[in-house]
Amino acid sequence: MSLLDETHSSNTQTSLEYWQDELKNSRILLFEIDKAIKAISISNHQSYTLDTGQTSQTVTRVNLPSLISQRDKLIDRISQLEKYLGEGKPSVIQTRPGW
Repeated sequence: MSLLDETHSSNTQTSLEYWQDELKNSRILLFEIDKAIKAISISNHQSYTLDTGQTSQTVTRVNLPSLISQRDKLIDRISQLEKYLGEGKPSVIQTRPGW
């Protein structure tokens, strides 16, 4: 299921398209979670409504550790999906001298 295109038929979706949609959806969710974390931790707001386009959830300051944990898991998932799809670049590149 895709957050980006609700009319997209899963019967005709290839495996590659599925994982590309998962990556896009994870990035959208990460963006929304980051907005919620910033709104709650930086400002005087006690609550924030997290809206992904399909669902809406209100979080409060008490939920901040849970949101941070969820964000960390999403970052790991995005990294795994990028590796699977061949996107992104490694954070460490190992080089060896030619002599």
